Amino acid sequence: MSGATGTSNIGLLCKRNKPVFTEVAGRLRNAGHRVRFFHPQSGLSPRQAADLSLIVNKKTLPVALPALWCARRSATPLWNNLQATIVLSSRLVGLRAASKMGLHTPDISFEKPTGEYVAKGAYVWGSDPELNGAGDFYQELIPTEPVDYKYYAVNDGDRTHVEGRRVTSKLYGRKRFLGRVQREPTITAALRNLLERFDLRGIGVDFVKGEAGQYWAVDVNLAAGYRDTDLEAALTDSIIGSLPGE
Repeated sequence: MSGATGTSNIGLLCKRNKPVFTEVAGRLRNAGHRVRFFHPQSGLSPRQAADLSLIVNKKTLPVALPALWCARRSATPLWNNLQATIVLSSRLVGLRAASKMGLHTPDISFEKPTGEYVAKGAYVWGSDPELNGAGDFYQELIPTEPVDYKYYAVNDGDRTHVEGRRVTSKLYGRKRFLGRVQREPTITAALRNLLERFDLRGIGVDFVKGEAGQYWAVDVNLAAGYRDTDLEAALTDSIIGSLPGE
C-alpha cells in the first residue's frame, strides 16, 4: 500500500525531531504526498485543519482539541479516532479499558499507600509517573526488575501489526532500549481488540512483568513514538489507508 501515489496534504501533530515519524514523513513524500509537521503544543488553527486532507493526531494535547473538533465537523479525517483519543487521555479510563480487554492491571487508590507506589497524573499530558511521589492517583508498585515491556499495535487497513520491546524503566532513570521481546499471544490479542473496539489506527501499552511471570498493564499510550519497533512501513500504510478515497 505504501507504494500508492497521491497529492494529499497530510498534517502530523508531532515534533520534527521524532525519528520514526521523520522517516514516515519521508516515505509519504516519496509516495507523492505533501507532509507538514505541526508542533503538538503550538495549536492548529481551524483554517489550517480545513486545508489538510488528513490529520495524523499522533499526540493530542488540549490546545489542539478545538481545531480537531472543527476538522471533524468539516469532514477532515483524523488518523486516530478523536473521541477515543480524548477518552483514553484519562489514565484511569485507559487502565479500565485494558482491564476490560482481559489484561491484568495494578490496584489503584486516591490516597498514598503505606508501601511503595507509582504516583500518576489523571491525564497523559503534563506529568510523568513518579516513584513514591505526589499525584492525582496512586498505582500499586508491582515487584519487578526496573524494566518495562512496551507493546505497540498499528492497523494498516488490512491487518494489525503488533511489536514488543524491552526498555529500562523511566521510574529509575533515563529510558534505554534493551531488545525485542517474543510477543505474548494474550497481549497481542488484547491490543488488537483495543484498536477494534475504539476504532483506532495505533496504540501503545506499557507493561511490567511480575515475579511470577505475569504481565501487568500500567499505562495506555495514544502518543506512542514507535521507536525501535520497525513499524515505519506499517505506519506509512496506515496513514495512506486513512486518506479519503483510499
